[in-house]
Amino acid sequence: MKNRTLTRRSAAALLASGVLSVSLGAAAVAPAADPRLDLVSALKAMGPHPSLGDQGQVFDRLIGTWDVDYADISTDGTVTRHTGKLVVGWVMDGRVIQDLWIVDPYGFRQEREVYTDLRYFDAKTKTWPATFIDPEHVSVARFTAGTADGNGIVLNTPDIGGADTRWSFNDIGPASFVFRDEVSHDGGRTWRLRGEDHMTRHSASPAG
Repeated sequence: MKNRTLTRRSAAALLASGVLSVSLGAAAVAPAADPRLDLVSALKAMGPHPSLGDQGQVFDRLIGTWDVDYADISTDGTVTRHTGKLVVGWVMDGRVIQDLWIVDPYGFRQEREVYTDLRYFDAKTKTWPATFIDPEHVSVARFTAGTADGNGIVLNTPDIGGADTRWSFNDIGPASFVFRDEVSHDGGRTWRLRGEDHMTRHSASPAG
């Protein structure tokens, strides 16, 4: 999966345990039982900040945990599949959306892969800039423009391997959506599909 470094995973709310009392615009933070989780608790927000208005709904529909069927597509058309999770949540008083992308261990790799990205609304440009971080490979990509169009969301960056990269959230519904990773080597005239990930909303197992 190293060839996917800086090609996908966005993502990341460390939306784990701990309780945070939030009133949008001002947050009262209760320290976690374990001080190592204080930052996790302080980051969490229960929804978009009121200042975002309708823009707060652009990514709010993605909030939660998704089971992921990752599909990497090589230049010869070979498809390699992996499983994992995507966790999406509001952080920083609801001014930022954070994703955590997880790829389950595979092959000889015994540890999972984790990536994160942060997205925030720029009122001047009416776009959602984003920063994607791959800590394992010390890589960062900055998406300078993110637009929402109909039922999809598109993010663009020139920071990945010197080529134009387009990430898009497509066919977004209550229980599923499709994430595509595309690359262009001719200034955006043509695009090659590099990955297509299918997301299914994770639901808790019924009580036995």
